[in-house]
Parts: sequence; structure tokens; C-alpha cells
Amino acid sequence: MIRLKALLTILIVVGAIYVGSKVAPAYYTYYQFQSDIEQAALAASYTTKSEADIQEMILIRGRDYGIPLTLEQIRVRRVRNELSISAEYTVHIDVPIYPFDLKFTPTTKNRRL
Repeated sequence: MIRLKALLTILIVVGAIYVGSKVAPAYYTYYQFQSDIEQAALAASYTTKSEADIQEMILIRGRDYGIPLTLEQIRVRRVRNELSISAEYTVHIDVPIYPFDLKFTPTTKNRRL
């Protein structure tokens, strides 16, 4: 009985580590991309770049991280002194028994002083 519990505990721990090793890179990439979007919004707030130019820049940054983005998934909106940028994408996590998708929506707003 003790051996069965120990084996079951080991299997659960190994499974959690395996799933974590698949999920952690997606979240790490998301946080890096979120940071890049925030920096881009800060810089673009003080320029005359068009929304399309900013959208293209975000697309390129996303592709640098291997994020499956299209221009339609990136929304850039400039209203008076405020610039907002958001993107929406899904990452498929392929694990045995239960593959799943993670949906990410990095978003930022920056107001020019």
C-alpha cells in the first residue's frame, strides 16, 4: 500500500513537472511580449507613427518571439493623448491525454503628458 502511494505521488510530481515545462515557456514569452508592447506604447506615444506602423512593429516583435500573430489580432488605437495597444493570441499546449490552448491578451495604455 505504501509503495502504491509513493509511486502515485512520484507519477503526479513528474506529470506536474512535465506539464509545467510545457506551460512555463508560453507564459515567459507572454510576459516578455507584454513588456515589449509597453515599451513600444511609451515610445510611440511621443511620435507621429501611424496606427498601421505601430501595428506592424508589434507584429514583428511578436514574430521575434515565435508568437503566432496576424495584423488582425493586433489593435492599436490613438485617441488624443492616449495610445492603447492590445493583441490576442492562442498557444496550443500539446500534452498527452489532455492537450489544451492558452489564450493571451497583452494590453497596455499610455497617456502622453
